[in-house]
Amino acid sequence: MSSNKTIIYYTSNRESVEFEKKITDGILATKGNIPIISVSQKPMDFGENICVGSVGYSYLNGFRQLLIGCEKATTEYVVMCESDCLYPKTGYFDFEPTDPNMIYSYNNVWILKQSWDNFCRKEQTHGSMIYGREFLINLIKESLVGLPMWDKKNRGFPFYRPEHKFEHFSGQPIINVITGANGRRGTTLTGEKSKSLEYWGSVTTLKESLWEH
Repeated sequence: MSSNKTIIYYTSNRESVEFEKKITDGILATKGNIPIISVSQKPMDFGENICVGSVGYSYLNGFRQLLIGCEKATTEYVVMCESDCLYPKTGYFDFEPTDPNMIYSYNNVWILKQSWDNFCRKEQTHGSMIYGREFLINLIKESLVGLPMWDKKNRGFPFYRPEHKFEHFSGQPIINVITGANGRRGTTLTGEKSKSLEYWGSVTTLKESLWEH
């Protein structure tokens, strides 16, 4: 894998410590040689860590943390990673972007909840995107003009524009695990379901590995 990418891991640390460690251990096992910058609300031993303090959970705060990570990175591209996503061995981290002005969106993303008996496919999640670093810095700054530095209010703000270019790429599934810890319990699904997925195996086995005590 090339060295022109940095993983930006941004988290509000609202998941349980045990659960989030399973996420970060999984990233370490599959990322190859890509460096990590983690931007968290509690100190973490995960890559190069920047702790912003207990600013609270909101979309605005998440994007502020992401911006801080991108500005710390020096590589041409940045790879999104979130604290509720499981990343596979192939397809995501080993993808090689070529256009720093393109938004690269992974199109093999599935949702898992502890109460479900199936994986359910969704269109995308922001934790499965790759951007040119400078492009994303400018995009976030433009989107947050006039907004406070930190705000616990979950407000919406414009992000993508019609002129932005998207390219979809794929590989083994990314699993977005909804625990409810971040206050988000619903998401948009495609209607496709499966009891087993490549790399991850059965939904029952994966749930046991995530929520075993």
